[in-house]
Amino acid sequence: MHRSWWMENGPGCRVTPITPPPSWAPEDHRYISISGCLMDFQFIEVAHSSLQILLAVLTLDRKPDRAPLKT
Repeated sequence: MHRSWWMENGPGCRVTPITPPPSWAPEDHRYISISGCLMDFQFIEVAHSSLQILLAVLTLDRKPDRAPLKT
C-alpha cells in the first residue's frame, strides 16, 4: 500500500495510534487511525505535484541573465 506523508500530516488531521497492533502485524508497521482532515490527502498530493511541475517549467523557461563563459 502507498503511504503518503500527507495522509498523516495534512491540515487538521489527527493521528491516533491503535494499540495493541494485531499479532500478525509486521514489526515495522504502525497501526493508526486518522480523523479530522480538512482535505483528502490525494487532493493535497495532486496540488503539491502540480506546483512542483509549474515551478520546474517556469525555471526551465527563464533566459540566462549573462552570456556563457568563453574558454
